Amino acid sequence: MVNLYTRRTLSATCIAFICLLCVPAWAAQEVDAADVVGEVTTVIGLGKIHNTLGEQSIARGQRIRAGDKIETAAGGHVHVRFVDGGLVSIRPLSRLHIEDYRNRDTQNQAAIKFRLDVGVVRSVTGQWGESNRDRFRLNTPVAAIGIKGTDFVVKAESASTLVSVKTGAIVMAPLEGSCAVALGPCAGERSVQLTSEMSGKMLEYLKQNDKSGPRLIPYIDLLARSAPATQVADVRHSELLSTAEVTAKTIDNQLKDAVVADEPPASKPLVWLHNALGWNVPDNSISARFDEASAVGRRPVVGNFFISLYRDETLKKDFTPPSAITSFNLLSASANYTAIGLNAEPATVSDAKLTVDFAKSALTTQMNLASPSMGPQNFTATAAINAQGLFVGNSSGQQLAGAFSTDARQAGYLFEKTVSGGTVSGLTLWGR
Repeated sequence: MVNLYTRRTLSATCIAFICLLCVPAWAAQEVDAADVVGEVTTVIGLGKIHNTLGEQSIARGQRIRAGDKIETAAGGHVHVRFVDGGLVSIRPLSRLHIEDYRNRDTQNQAAIKFRLDVGVVRSVTGQWGESNRDRFRLNTPVAAIGIKGTDFVVKAESASTLVSVKTGAIVMAPLEGSCAVALGPCAGERSVQLTSEMSGKMLEYLKQNDKSGPRLIPYIDLLARSAPATQVADVRHSELLSTAEVTAKTIDNQLKDAVVADEPPASKPLVWLHNALGWNVPDNSISARFDEASAVGRRPVVGNFFISLYRDETLKKDFTPPSAITSFNLLSASANYTAIGLNAEPATVSDAKLTVDFAKSALTTQMNLASPSMGPQNFTATAAINAQGLFVGNSSGQQLAGAFSTDARQAGYLFEKTVSGGTVSGLTLWGR
């Protein structure tokens, strides 16, 4: 994935932060946003969250921090999307504790740790979990589940645990000894691996059969089965609505590529997606919020910490351009001028051109930019295209980084130019 590095003339209090992330300072973050690790994207029925502020009803858009505990009532469903793209669906009558969620940096090691006290949870690994599989763990009252980058479902009761895997692999072991306090998969004779290739199988661990450890059993759909009859919120079972179950099941299937279509999916365009919390994203950005735009079959190919260009690779994985000179039309764009003491000011984009010589793996682009404080500016750049259809261009005071769709019919890039008193930066999407 290509990253666009930027420069800013900033006050001493914010230079260190911007240089660390290497992204445009498009908007100010809230003071307490640093410890936010996720956001509630869906709530059906009733649920509660326990944190340092006490106990409160959970709501869509609520921010999640390490240490939070989420409980669902009868008929309650809560979905959380984490900052690295990880997903958790918490089913009715469940209690999940987010003990830790952090990436590896200069200050500490990565650690992703959940504890499911009771109920059913589906988890889809995000980028941090994929990069730190030896530091990702989900514990139940009796079992330790090490994650190897996967989409899996867990059902926990006081003396038993069931696990099924949709993609990837997990390692299950009794929660005992050094395994109880470690992170990642446990080793030893009583550890059993389950992969998505083991069709028709799932893992079960019963505390009463403690000497035998986890065992493989025939697969059952844990999401379709009733949760344990353990009341975790003060509501009546009559509040369970069948429509809520159907809706939650649909949303669960949308968490990732869990539903396999009978026909190949139609080719999807390139799309700019930004972080679920909207950090450092201008109001006029052409990017869509990650949990409000389908990314199934796509992967990020260019971007920064806040916004990335996702490319569809479901029908064609390899970049196959024509051997010709081709002109692209601008489909959409957004730009902003940023200066000291000035909030991100929208800039207009006009007379935009993108010409590509695929035979020489080279492109030329230009556009006119203008805003009230900045005045008129021209952006002109060239770049070389690599074998994967990615490109980067750097010249004095300006940069761009982008990618083509695998069929070479679409393109997108982010750009930045240093101008008098500040910078102008933005996003583009092109087609032919």
